[in-house]
Amino acid sequence: MMDLSDSLKFSRRTALAGLGLGGYLFLSSSSQGKETSLTRKRVPLIVATDLFRPHDDPDDHWDLATAYALAFQGAVDLQAVLIDFPRPNSGKDPDVLAVCQMNYITGLKVPVIVGSPHPYTPDIGFDKDEATRRRLHTLLEVLEGSKKPVGISVAGSCRDIATAARLRPDLFAEKCAAVYLNAGASRPDASGKSHLEWNVTLDPAAYRAMFELPCPVYWMPCFEDVRRVQVSEYATYFRFQQGDVLSQVSPLVRKFFGYVFHAGATGQKPSTDWLQYLLAEEDQTLLSAIAQQPRNMWCTGGFIHAAGFKVTPEGELVALDDKKPSVFEFAPIEIRRCEGGFVEWEPSDSEKRFIFHVTNVDRYNSAMTNALLTLLRGLP
Repeated sequence: MMDLSDSLKFSRRTALAGLGLGGYLFLSSSSQGKETSLTRKRVPLIVATDLFRPHDDPDDHWDLATAYALAFQGAVDLQAVLIDFPRPNSGKDPDVLAVCQMNYITGLKVPVIVGSPHPYTPDIGFDKDEATRRRLHTLLEVLEGSKKPVGISVAGSCRDIATAARLRPDLFAEKCAAVYLNAGASRPDASGKSHLEWNVTLDPAAYRAMFELPCPVYWMPCFEDVRRVQVSEYATYFRFQQGDVLSQVSPLVRKFFGYVFHAGATGQKPSTDWLQYLLAEEDQTLLSAIAQQPRNMWCTGGFIHAAGFKVTPEGELVALDDKKPSVFEFAPIEIRRCEGGFVEWEPSDSEKRFIFHVTNVDRYNSAMTNALLTLLRGLP
């Protein structure tokens, strides 16, 4: 089990690329992020994540809360949460309880799908695994049943999305608006000394297949090189102190995060009393402890862009077509090669492949933290 102090785990990440999935969504917010008003375009969204209990990396729970904040405020229509199948001998389970808590907090009814235990292969072989076929058909039914094209945020293994697209490329071409791929490194050491980023290691063949999808792919490299954990031009990584955000959100949201850390902080077996934990008094000792911990983040920009927003240098959330500058955007690229979990790319005029590009390295970290706070303040 990861210790609370372990905040360093490699688990995530020029023109504006289109207008996101939300088109001309608009929100107004103060530079302090105290109040947000969203028009209700309700962009369909699937969140694919390695959300476990005990957690691998708590950033997955922060991402879940971000997706629910956008859904609660009307910016996205959260269609499903797809959770990776646990790795062998990990002692972890898909954290369906976290989804239950967020459904309770927001009043939403988002379903959970558990992914496949089998590595990706172009030869799907569904006749050998009826359970995997049922789960993937459930995922495909979400796309098929949506009246609007669906965005997919992938922050974990690429296995299930790659397999679903292999099964129904026609459906992905028609109904998948974009895949936000939170994985990999944008500028690995050409000598081969770089290590693979964590999400890539979960299924390298599936990661490679993501760049062959018949829909737009917004690649969000976690780092430029996994050995350099820092804000970089072509990487999504940023970092904040958890207490800076937790002190300004609702008691229910604080208890949601307290539940994430409770077992690790107490040494107890993870509990299943998810509702009673939300209804009980706040554990001030635990909250004080987790407030002291830094949190590494990677996926926030993808959620914001998918909903039709960008982030100003002051951390204000504005529509993508707003004239104010943004601290990040997506630049069109061509994928030259993807071998061994490493990607070679170059700028291009592509309309289907994009890379996350930090346009203001100096302001990116503080701006993204403020934007995240704005969203989480919107949860009840």
